[in-house]
Amino acid sequence: MALKRVSVYDMDGTIVCSLHRYRTMPCGTKIDLQYWLDNQHRAYDDSLLPLAKQYQDDIADPECYVIIATARVMGDADIAFIRDKLGMPNHIISRKDGDSISGGLLKINGLTKFFNLRNFANATWVFYEDNASYLKAVCDHFRIHGVYIPSRQGH
Repeated sequence: MALKRVSVYDMDGTIVCSLHRYRTMPCGTKIDLQYWLDNQHRAYDDSLLPLAKQYQDDIADPECYVIIATARVMGDADIAFIRDKLGMPNHIISRKDGDSISGGLLKINGLTKFFNLRNFANATWVFYEDNASYLKAVCDHFRIHGVYIPSRQGH
């Protein structure tokens, strides 16, 4: 079956609030990655942002394929949060443990295979992201529509 729409959602700052385990480095422009990793077990305590309702509506639509594209390393707490609170997408793109590839390239690499599949050929794609550089990289690469979601986590 050919799909009509593909919705790609970043998680943190876009559909999920994880500010309780997020902070920036003293310079204020980069995420304190060690603090994030030290608090990864608290992922189940994340909360839903307003755009999560649209995400859940997209999951319920049989003509929409939903992808989460996140720079997170997905642990058990992350998967449990998605399963129990957010809703399972059709596909998840995430960072492998120890991988230091940029978030934009990580998402481009993860999405590339879909653009070669026949049932995705005529679908309308929309990418929701709070990191402006990731949004630009992905949308420019695939020539798809992007929606910038302002947040305090888009570093």
